[in-house]
Amino acid sequence: MFTRLAGFIIVFLICGVVSAQGTVEMTPCLTQPFGYVTDCGYVRLPQDYDNPESGEIEIYYSATHNSDGSTRPDPLVYLVGGPGSGGSQLLQASFQTYLHPFAEDRDIIVIDQRGTGLSTPSLYCSEARLRLDDLLQSTYETHADVMLDILSACYDRLTDEGILLETFHSQNNARDIVNVLLSLGYEEWNLVGVSYGSRLALTMMRDYPQYIRSVILDSVYPPQADLYIDSYYSGERALNVLFEACADDPQCNQWYPNLEGVFYNLYQRLNAQPLYITYSPPRSDDLTIELSGYRFYDWVFSWLYSVNSIEVIPRMIYDLDAGRLNTVVRYGTTFESSVTSLSLGMHYSVQCQEEYISNANRDYAGLIETFPYLEGYLSYPVEGRATIDRLCDTWQTQPRDSIANEAVVSDIPTLLLSGNFDPITPPAYAELVHETLSHSYNYLLPYVGHGVLRSDDCAVGIALDFINNPDQAPDVDCINETTPIEFD
Repeated sequence: MFTRLAGFIIVFLICGVVSAQGTVEMTPCLTQPFGYVTDCGYVRLPQDYDNPESGEIEIYYSATHNSDGSTRPDPLVYLVGGPGSGGSQLLQASFQTYLHPFAEDRDIIVIDQRGTGLSTPSLYCSEARLRLDDLLQSTYETHADVMLDILSACYDRLTDEGILLETFHSQNNARDIVNVLLSLGYEEWNLVGVSYGSRLALTMMRDYPQYIRSVILDSVYPPQADLYIDSYYSGERALNVLFEACADDPQCNQWYPNLEGVFYNLYQRLNAQPLYITYSPPRSDDLTIELSGYRFYDWVFSWLYSVNSIEVIPRMIYDLDAGRLNTVVRYGTTFESSVTSLSLGMHYSVQCQEEYISNANRDYAGLIETFPYLEGYLSYPVEGRATIDRLCDTWQTQPRDSIANEAVVSDIPTLLLSGNFDPITPPAYAELVHETLSHSYNYLLPYVGHGVLRSDDCAVGIALDFINNPDQAPDVDCINETTPIEFD
């Protein structure tokens, strides 16, 4: 437990139909942006709003102010993705990359959603970190089972600690954030939600519209979408964008001709005969990595998130095809190791209650008919067709009410931003949300992936223009001036 400063502020909050008592407790900040004043603390709230006697949670927050104190009364509240990422973990990088322009005249509030970051109880699965070598050395046949073993052990530990996993979902998450902000004395605010953070922002728009001045949705994740089937189509769409971009770039096409054909031939070849590679990670014994086509496909999918990694994908494909393995394996295993930085307990508590529901109505047959080469891949990830039922059975949570998967209807001024290379929240998701938000502006940034604001100065400028005057369309002329990906 972190050292706390003495003194409590007791506030009584009304959210929905339940009265919640929030206790604000200041604490020293573990990190804060240079040149700004940052206050940090915890707000104690019920773990279960329907049964407050069931125990408390502590929600960690940071509030960053400009040094002269001349800020508007409506802060910008940053909602991170996942679900399961911690806002405090991403504060420095996000602030340096794109949040700092908003801090010139507004407080920036970053909240660790329940179960994540420095909030308690923590739903991080330490079992994943302890068995990371097993995960990295797993094969196509064993990968999902190893992950299921890790999650099963994590579930047993968390429930033995008395944590009510069924209370970790978007509706309570939204309620926590409102309670924290009211506890800090704010009466109105602006939201910026990235990926799952956009779904959380939409939940807040539905449940607490009276507090929200404007909303920025970055890499939009609609509650009515079916991520577990859509992601395969979205990944293929993003790969096509990559292949076309390389073919249209004279230098990329010269260095990496017929990139699409090379990639899919490599995919089939590695599935027929996987490579077994000795990998020497930092501060660890040598590991034997099985590299199948399915695993490489998974790596490329993840590299499409970020501009920095998109730039090197063609080279990675050609390197692997030519037997140059070191950099490819280092990049791929770094991606896989990042699973330990996500609160997996929070992630699957949310996803199994809100996204999974069941596989019964998912048209995998139609997917395989469209992309027959993906049939084997459906058995590789733990959230794939073969194991998602077992995963959510292990997590023993029940589906939320149907409203959790319904489109949000709102007239709150909203800016929607999508990246053309995004493999997980495609531009079509933003278009879907745009249909039911009557006061929304929807823009596609052509040369970025997932997380538009972190990747594109033009997007930051659009967002600044929007938040300063959300009742009119922002200036988007810079979109036509953005430069294509510079492939390595």
